[in-house]
Amino acid sequence: MKKQAWLLPLILICLLVNVSGMLTPLVVNAAKYAQVAREILANHDWVNMTIAHEPYEQKPPMLFWIGASAFWLFGKSAVIYKAAVLLFSLIGAFATFKLGDLLYNRRTGQVAAFFWITSLGFVHFNSDIHTDTLLAVPVMLAIWQFAAYFKLKRELNFYLGVVFVGLAMLTKGPVGMVIPGAAVGAHLLLTKNFKGILNYRWLLAIPLAFIIILPALIGLFQHFGIEGIKFYFWTNNVGRVTGSYKGTNSDPFFYIHTTLWMIAPWMGFGFVGLFMQLREKILRRTPADVANEYYTLGGILFYLIIASIAKQKNPHYEMAVLPLILVIGARWALEIYEKSKLRMLKKIMSGIHLFIGVVLVVFVYPFLVYFFPDAKIWVWFVVVVLTGFYIYTITWKVTLHKQLTSLFLAISIFMFTLNAHILPRLAVYHSPLRACEVFNEEAKPEAELHIFTQQARYWGIFFYAKNYGRYLITEEDLQNAKLPAGDWLYTSAEGLTQLDEMQVPYKLVEEMDHRSLSRISMKFINPKTRASKTEKRYLVELE
Repeated sequence: MKKQAWLLPLILICLLVNVSGMLTPLVVNAAKYAQVAREILANHDWVNMTIAHEPYEQKPPMLFWIGASAFWLFGKSAVIYKAAVLLFSLIGAFATFKLGDLLYNRRTGQVAAFFWITSLGFVHFNSDIHTDTLLAVPVMLAIWQFAAYFKLKRELNFYLGVVFVGLAMLTKGPVGMVIPGAAVGAHLLLTKNFKGILNYRWLLAIPLAFIIILPALIGLFQHFGIEGIKFYFWTNNVGRVTGSYKGTNSDPFFYIHTTLWMIAPWMGFGFVGLFMQLREKILRRTPADVANEYYTLGGILFYLIIASIAKQKNPHYEMAVLPLILVIGARWALEIYEKSKLRMLKKIMSGIHLFIGVVLVVFVYPFLVYFFPDAKIWVWFVVVVLTGFYIYTITWKVTLHKQLTSLFLAISIFMFTLNAHILPRLAVYHSPLRACEVFNEEAKPEAELHIFTQQARYWGIFFYAKNYGRYLITEEDLQNAKLPAGDWLYTSAEGLTQLDEMQVPYKLVEEMDHRSLSRISMKFINPKTRASKTEKRYLVELE
């Protein structure tokens, strides 16, 4: 009864944290993807993607279709966009539950899904949305369906798995096939299921997946010809691994330390679970009452090894395999806390969890008191109340229920403060938001807002502007655009100098202090050195 009584407050706190994330602005790439979705409706074209009126080939259309559908139904809004993506992400959480249930038991599935939707990576990247946010959904659905097929022998599960692989490829390209392929391939190979490997249905899967990704290929071919198809299958994936397309990050341990915070506060369970799972498989000590499965390790290790040697690395690139890590973490969380064989490990884990929780809770107070000491009363109220609950839970008897509740409260305090106070204060210095606010209020109804110079390229300008214009990099671009008087430019100091040199008539509407939300440093956070880390951006009206 005690656990049931705590369920509703936990759900309400989870909703509070996610709603606070919906109210933060879309910036940098997240704003770009939302703008591509907006232009689908403006162009009445769901196949040929554009950004600022120019062809866009960087990502397949699944995320943009979801965004455009949400805008069509409910109107253009960052909140609507985030809510639509979050709903799809919850389907991925359901698939995580079902996979954990299928491979181990119902409680493992429940704990794994809970870990996933309360992890820092899930909450953050459902606010700062990337295609990888969505990729986790069809990837987990595909692995679940293939695992169900090979366990239950139901034909429908196999073809649903293929459909979800196609949708994963429609979300992020061939990587959407690689992760489920590695998971299923590793399991079949290591369990010596050669009949499953040689199953004739794999030959039927190829044309079915191809049909699903056909809209993406058509759009790329119409815009870019055969180079567009090559980009989809090769350049955008292999090029990022080799560095021939993008990337210079050579840190082989990037995804080890990144995973620590991406699955926070459950990193203890995640890393200990991975170690115990590998140890069990290497020593061949899988208990008779536990399924001998390799879907989880296969999907995780193959992908992260490739990602670790790749020249381009980003935290969100590992989103699609984090639920697999947390399925393993959930399995071992139950083993450690509900079986008597691992008492010493249980004590060690409890100490680690206390440290993690205290760090997360204590971390927010310097931001509230010193770095940004103007938090609203309601923010203080929520943080103090949740802190009180957290302090109460750490006095409980050492059980798994205590670990889940206390760490959930700790990450909720951290993410709520980040979303409700820290990010809004940082956003004051992200000048595209201010520029669009001024433009939307003061510009003529038919005026368009353009970006001039590469230093001023922030896609949020287009998403938040009432009328978006073009991205103009050079003086030649500006001359060729032949912009009418009354249009506006968002530009850098270099751009303002170029306007003067070209003798372009304009009115300086506003000079803004600027610091991108993607380039936050301690010197900027520190109020004593903040001013030294800002740049100037300008909003001008052409005359």
